[in-house]
Amino acid sequence: MNEAQIGLLIVSPLLIGMVVLLYCQGVMTRSGATLAALASVGTVAWLFFTQ
Repeated sequence: MNEAQIGLLIVSPLLIGMVVLLYCQGVMTRSGATLAALASVGTVAWLFFTQ
């Protein structure tokens, strides 16, 4: 595993945590939070496996 993949593994939970935090504060709707979380997971997976 290279440094970029380790960075992705560290950043992805932080992104999802931020989405959950914004949803709990009422900034995002449920569908928006779901879409943001799925988009971040998909992007991280794509970048992780293409490194």
